[in-house]
Amino acid sequence: MALHAYELRGDAIACYRRAIALDPDDWHWHYYLGSLYAELGRHHEAVSHLGTVVAMTPNSVAARIRLGQSLVSIREIARAKEVFEKAVELEPASAAAHFGLGKALAAAEENQAALRAYQRSLELEPTADAVRYALAVLHRNLGQADESERQLALIQNGNRMAPPIYDPLMVGLRNMRIDKHRYLSMGLRSEADGDIGKAAAMYERAVELDTEYLQARVNLIGAYGRLGRFLDAELQYQAALRFAPDSEELHVNWGMLQSARKRFDDAAASYRRALEINPLSANTHADLGIVLVELGQDAEALGHFSRALQNEPNHRLANFHLARYLVAEDRLAEAIDHLLRTREPVDGRTPTYIYGLSDAYLRSGNVELSLRYAREAAVLAGEFGQSELARAIGEDIRRLEAASRR
Repeated sequence: MALHAYELRGDAIACYRRAIALDPDDWHWHYYLGSLYAELGRHHEAVSHLGTVVAMTPNSVAARIRLGQSLVSIREIARAKEVFEKAVELEPASAAAHFGLGKALAAAEENQAALRAYQRSLELEPTADAVRYALAVLHRNLGQADESERQLALIQNGNRMAPPIYDPLMVGLRNMRIDKHRYLSMGLRSEADGDIGKAAAMYERAVELDTEYLQARVNLIGAYGRLGRFLDAELQYQAALRFAPDSEELHVNWGMLQSARKRFDDAAASYRRALEINPLSANTHADLGIVLVELGQDAEALGHFSRALQNEPNHRLANFHLARYLVAEDRLAEAIDHLLRTREPVDGRTPTYIYGLSDAYLRSGNVELSLRYAREAAVLAGEFGQSELARAIGEDIRRLEAASRR
């Protein structure tokens, strides 16, 4: 188990095999070995051991889910369906079980049943982007392009995380690894779950194990900032400066924190230091440009937005902010060209960008396109829960529609 926890998988397999030979009636060793084989993509071997576990402990939902996943991988779909159906029966609130059942049903081309399974999984775990992506693919395969696009637009993180399996055995195994990387990983997972306090505690443990672990300190600065512990964040920043003064990420993250606190002079200084280290960073040029706008240094801000676009022509923030200046100067064709580049990918910023595109078209006299993009922005704002923005856009749409009827 220790070897498994530290990802020394070959040696772990040898030990698990020996443990099974010494005590073949203890299902735990079959479970760990089967799970390890699944991690390695050796699904036939995983099925052998996980099937043994299910036979010994038929009410183990985690074992059934892992067995079902491997069965789907080796295309034993009928058996996988049975395994997942039993898992759902045993634990109806398991999003992972419903997701697995949906995949098995989709593989069997039982599409309507698969849709219901995916939808139930999302009801139980709304942030599981892997489920939403699978749902979008299924809608696309069914010829339902609009619904497929809607599901893709709702994907929040882009990392396609699957619903977690409630699995105390594997949690216990992972907890055997107590090195700094493990604590960093636990902190990242806690941040993804929205538990910033726990994330900070994990990063602190990583720093205790290695005081020069830069990534942990950088992440800890961000976590402290989100918790409002600004003095602690500054102490971490000063400590990191002593051993990593040329870390671009350190200066960028510090600049972001200062910007969030509206300490724009300090933010600008941090971004400038980051650009000394990496003058080609489009993100940093754009971030510095935004800060300079707040400081009223518009000419320099425009220069940084332009530099960002030289390095990354489709950089969304830079295109959007540069377009705002072009609109103010009545250079509407150029502004529209920049705004058109901000429409993808679809995320929480997209409604604002498309709303800006609608405004630029209206100013240019193209009411038809202005209305089209305003309606698109209103729909997206609603889907992303931006009710105030959706309401404001809706009022503009009504005014435009009324004016166009006169």
